[in-house]
Amino acid sequence: MTNKQISAKDKLITSGAILFSEKGFAGVSVREICKHAQTSISMIHHYFKNKQGLLETIVDQFSAKTFALPMQLLSTQLHGKEEFQSRIEMLFEATLDVFINEREILLVVIREKPTNTSYLEFQKCFVSFIKGAQKKGFVRKELDASMISGFMLDRLLNQVLFAPQIKQDFGSDLLGDPVYKKDWYLSNLDILFNGMLS
Repeated sequence: MTNKQISAKDKLITSGAILFSEKGFAGVSVREICKHAQTSISMIHHYFKNKQGLLETIVDQFSAKTFALPMQLLSTQLHGKEEFQSRIEMLFEATLDVFINEREILLVVIREKPTNTSYLEFQKCFVSFIKGAQKKGFVRKELDASMISGFMLDRLLNQVLFAPQIKQDFGSDLLGDPVYKKDWYLSNLDILFNGMLS
């Protein structure tokens, strides 16, 4: 798709995400977003009403991409321990991929802390999923389900958010090295499922 074929609305969303991630919401003007998107200022008002509306659209689109598959995985009945483990693996991998592919928008979401009801719904569903697995004996009952979901999401967020610094300090490139990404993903799942003690 050439630049001319991309709609003004999509250009504004892309430009808004880039500029918000670089400068923060307060550090970017509507004029600057429109200039970057090569659209007239009236377009932002036409599609989003204002800069806040653009931010909300960016966050909503990110939430839809981030939580669509995980919500499907978490909302259906579990039939066995292997299925539980498989769903956690898919959830972890899918979320990691979205965080990597949408890193600029993730930075905006973290920096601006907009109200994100999709994330709250996902968190509730994830905790409920883990509690259901505990009732079936797939997960140790003494573990706090919210701590497990928090641990997983913290691992994903921190690794993606600090990926450039980790690459600089240790040479490990989650964003650009598929072999390292797979090793990181599998090691984290191994620790989650089996712990670190022998």
